[in-house]
Amino acid sequence: MAVEKFGASERFACALLGQNRSAFRKKKPDMGFEEAQLRADLRAVAVKHPAWGWRKARWHLLAQPAWAGVALNKKRVRRLWRDEGLTCKPRARKKRRTGPGAGEQKRLTAQYPMHVVSFDFQSDVTSCGRHIRFFNVIDEYTRTALAVIPRRSFKAADVIAVLEDIIAETGTAPTYVRCDNGPEFTAAALVGWCNTAGVDTAFIDPGSPWQNGFIESFNAQFRREQLTGEIMDTMAEARYLAEEWKAIYNHERPHGSLDGMTPNRYWENWTQENQLAIA
Repeated sequence: MAVEKFGASERFACALLGQNRSAFRKKKPDMGFEEAQLRADLRAVAVKHPAWGWRKARWHLLAQPAWAGVALNKKRVRRLWRDEGLTCKPRARKKRRTGPGAGEQKRLTAQYPMHVVSFDFQSDVTSCGRHIRFFNVIDEYTRTALAVIPRRSFKAADVIAVLEDIIAETGTAPTYVRCDNGPEFTAAALVGWCNTAGVDTAFIDPGSPWQNGFIESFNAQFRREQLTGEIMDTMAEARYLAEEWKAIYNHERPHGSLDGMTPNRYWENWTQENQLAIA
């Protein structure tokens, strides 16, 4: 700027700013084929998944055969991600929770798939302003989204029907179900079904959503990556978008707590490693 805008000589400008003249004359190296391809693939990931950051983009590329064995270290991907002007949000600082059960150490922790299943409702509206509720169910151990069901309203019988469909699909019943104390979850019909199916309940303390952190985190990701960017006109569209995001979440979206694997891949790996125990 000193040279171009104020007409200073190169020697004077570098001496004034303490800059070496060789650094001023150094040109940016030519971009190789690999770097150009990496930049293009990062842009493609950002277009398809606008809410993802460079970490998920890196894990996603590492799972692709084209990048197998290529050095995609964190610093390199982060630098190129920034150079391309893509989203690079800072990590949110976690807050310490206070309240009933916040400091409790011996809380129920999932030890295997379908050990602890969490569920909760999430609210949104269609374009006409009518209320819509999503019933979200996840497996805490593998973070797998077992169900994302939209409806105008839910009753205890509807919750039971979704849980029965999950058992039929996975072939096993959960050992525990974790949820809040909503009327649909504490209804006599659901409690009676749990007793009949041999499923234990793990209700959280009233007003303590942090005790059900897995499903709360899932709801936040669903809101940020899908609901915020979509306008739903009909219930059919809501069901399609819910199923679409569920498939992406389970089969494409890398998960940080699973070492960059997708929930479906993590569940498959666990099944292969524990075949004898399962048998």
